[in-house]
Amino acid sequence: MKPKRHTVPYDFLIKLVSFARGLVFHSIEENFPEKEELEAPYPSALLCNHVSEADVVSLAMVYPRLNPKIKMIIPAREDILKRGFLQKEFRAKGILKWIFKLIDASNIIPVLLRYIGAVPIKRPFRDNARELLKKGELRDKVDSEWTDLVAHIRKGRNLFMFPEGTYNHDGFLNQVKRGAYYIKSKIDKLHFNSFTLTYDHLSYQKTKLYIKYGKPFEIPSEMPADKVVKLVADTLGKHYTVTLGNLTSYILLKLERETNIRKQQLVHLLFQVKSQLEKHSPEITIASELRKENIQTQLELIFQKLKKVNLIDWEGEFIKTKEVLYHIPKSLHNLKKSNIVLYHKNQLTAHLSTLDEIWNDMSLKIGVNINS
Repeated sequence: MKPKRHTVPYDFLIKLVSFARGLVFHSIEENFPEKEELEAPYPSALLCNHVSEADVVSLAMVYPRLNPKIKMIIPAREDILKRGFLQKEFRAKGILKWIFKLIDASNIIPVLLRYIGAVPIKRPFRDNARELLKKGELRDKVDSEWTDLVAHIRKGRNLFMFPEGTYNHDGFLNQVKRGAYYIKSKIDKLHFNSFTLTYDHLSYQKTKLYIKYGKPFEIPSEMPADKVVKLVADTLGKHYTVTLGNLTSYILLKLERETNIRKQQLVHLLFQVKSQLEKHSPEITIASELRKENIQTQLELIFQKLKKVNLIDWEGEFIKTKEVLYHIPKSLHNLKKSNIVLYHKNQLTAHLSTLDEIWNDMSLKIGVNINS
């Protein structure tokens, strides 16, 4: 197995995809455990959580950090590699609709993605998987797709993989599938590394992306599938970034009732929790906004957004949480739309035991007096 090294055209096309970052993100913040790179010796599987369509742009931002740079194979939704994807997916209106129509008509996206290394993968109960399931052909189709992925790796490409298989809808990881276990069983001496994407939809007008890079880790050949699944989930989950958006959401939900709280008191609680996190859990990544002394501008924007969707009321120096804020919707399929505060708090799932311990300790030692 000889690795396929990157080429100038290959790098250029990935750079072209990365130019979309200005359309999608307010900014991108990267955090590294050591050197500013993602170790990826051949053969490697690079694992990442799956948040949204914007992950394609995120991958283009990660690629320049690879060491060494080797061409990738990327499992992708089947419909992304077909004509008309932009119009069907985003249903844009006005001038953006016509821009998407022109792009779709050119067929440039499928051509570009296939050249970069995207290959179509069936999703359960999506695409035409229902039809294949009825015919009893779905398992054979899925097996052939995984066999194809293995063949590409053996031809010299590293693998970018979303172990969840589908977008997560509640802010944290979906159930991790057995893909890493399967690939490991087929490729000898396969290296593993990971990076975790955290999207803050609250703190700026556009989403801010945080990328936390991991360290290489091993999956022993004798490790059973269920333990591989747990190892992958734990590795990705612990690297979610604590952002201003999700920490504010955590505190608002901790109030657990309709409450009036002064803005300054909320700021004080934010900095207290952040300070204790830094002191007792330095391995948890904290966003740059929480390291600043003045976060008032971002907080005002968060309050405006939450008032607009009727989760809080805001008057003068007081924030009033509404009863609806604490409701858990029957369906978590699109939690970002139905309760964006709970969505952001869920990003901290792997950190909740630590955060709850800090919160409870604060309550016992100094009291958390949040009533007006």
